[in-house]
Amino acid sequence: MVTLRQLEVLCAVIETGSVTGASRRLNLSQPAVSKLLATLERHIQLVLFRREHRRLVATPEAHRLYEESQHLLVGLTDVARLAEELRSLSSGTLAIASLLALGHRLLPEVVGRFLRARPAVNFSYQVRSSNKIMQWVVTNRIDLGIAMHSIDHDAIETETLRTVEAVCALPADHPLAARPWIAADDLTGQRFISFGSEGRIQDAVDEMFDSLGIRRRIIGRVFNSASACSLVAQGLGVAIVDPFSAADFAGSGVVARPFRPAISYQFKLLYPRSRERSKLLNAFVPMLKAAARDWPVPVAPPDTPA
Repeated sequence: MVTLRQLEVLCAVIETGSVTGASRRLNLSQPAVSKLLATLERHIQLVLFRREHRRLVATPEAHRLYEESQHLLVGLTDVARLAEELRSLSSGTLAIASLLALGHRLLPEVVGRFLRARPAVNFSYQVRSSNKIMQWVVTNRIDLGIAMHSIDHDAIETETLRTVEAVCALPADHPLAARPWIAADDLTGQRFISFGSEGRIQDAVDEMFDSLGIRRRIIGRVFNSASACSLVAQGLGVAIVDPFSAADFAGSGVVARPFRPAISYQFKLLYPRSRERSKLLNAFVPMLKAAARDWPVPVAPPDTPA
């Protein structure tokens, strides 16, 4: 069987022109180099070198084998370099998908810091709905998903990233904007921007208002908090949204106030259960957790009812 060491010796002898030169390059004794060459010739049943005037002359067959060996050895060098990059977290691939609430500002900031320290990493980042993200995690299409559902699926491992309270997004010139916090009954008769009926948060919002007997003037339904805030910025109404999306519209005609009774948004990390987490992912997640933990959100005054 031909070994990599034999091919290394072949290349070294051809490149240095002698057994002596090859032995120095490879840090082997001259007898060891000669033995490896002889073993290689015996295995492949070809004459690789002829001795002419006390020097070795490579045969055409040796040069052809040298060319192929070079490709192989360079490839192995690349593999070794890649393995070192993977160990040092300077290379590899990472695929992440997030819902828009965290995918507009928080995630890009974390991704930016992560990639500036690891410019060779191949990073895939997409913003999708929680349902689509869950599908991608189940099918192993991504390494990490960030969603807002309470997931119960055999193919998914979940971890809470952060739980925050919903806020009331109001036009900056709205009379209620002067208040430190907004109560549900403050929104009686107010023009209200709601979410699609399939949203779990919207179910909680509707149930809360219905249980309190509060009637709103629902002017329309949107897909996510960012869309709701866009309409709020146009003065079309108020909305109950996640605080991350509301913060994106600060200074753009939208103010966010704590809302009571409290409605929680729980952001989840989703991992494919059948895929072992890479070193890159294990380095990225703590950065994401720290950023999510420290991201500022409106907080109700201490004496605000729960």
